[in-house]
Amino acid sequence: MVFVENHYRMLLVSSREPFIKEVSALLQGSLYQTDRSRSASDARCKMLENPYDIIIVNAPLSDEFGSRLCIDASRNNCTIAGLFAANDTYEEIYAKTSVQGVFVIHKPTSRMLVSQALSLMVCARERLRTVEKKAVKAESKLDEIRIVNKAKWLLIDHEGFTEAEAHRYVEKSAMDAGITKRIAAQIIIDSYLK
Repeated sequence: MVFVENHYRMLLVSSREPFIKEVSALLQGSLYQTDRSRSASDARCKMLENPYDIIIVNAPLSDEFGSRLCIDASRNNCTIAGLFAANDTYEEIYAKTSVQGVFVIHKPTSRMLVSQALSLMVCARERLRTVEKKAVKAESKLDEIRIVNKAKWLLIDHEGFTEAEAHRYVEKSAMDAGITKRIAAQIIIDSYLK
């Protein structure tokens, strides 16, 4: 089995340049595309412009602590957020943010711990990616069912078909034309709504 690597768009947010340099050094290679920000307000602007797979915040920031930024990132899209918090604030921050899906990492930390945290965040992002694909597939299937049902109801109302006859008519129309049931149903809907 071959493992296919995905690429990750990452946002590093820290008021301290040394933190950004240290974490950036761990992100060498083509796996990560990294943007940097020095404040929560700048990070929010970047998040509006670009979807990020992972956001890492080194708290505190110059304009806010950073926990709200991480919670918002986790809640509003499929971003995995990691928050580096000092030992004296760790427990409180963890209690507030972990239930929102934010990874909280102790500071000071080691290079190995940061590397492990990044690996865990990548794993979490992959799991979300799988869930996103399933959700899109399910939504597409539900949309198809809605369209087919609408076509069937139009056939029942206008042609006096039974539900089974209408269903068979949509299926046969799709098969005869070599198209999907969804397209056949849409053609039926369009013909009655002209």
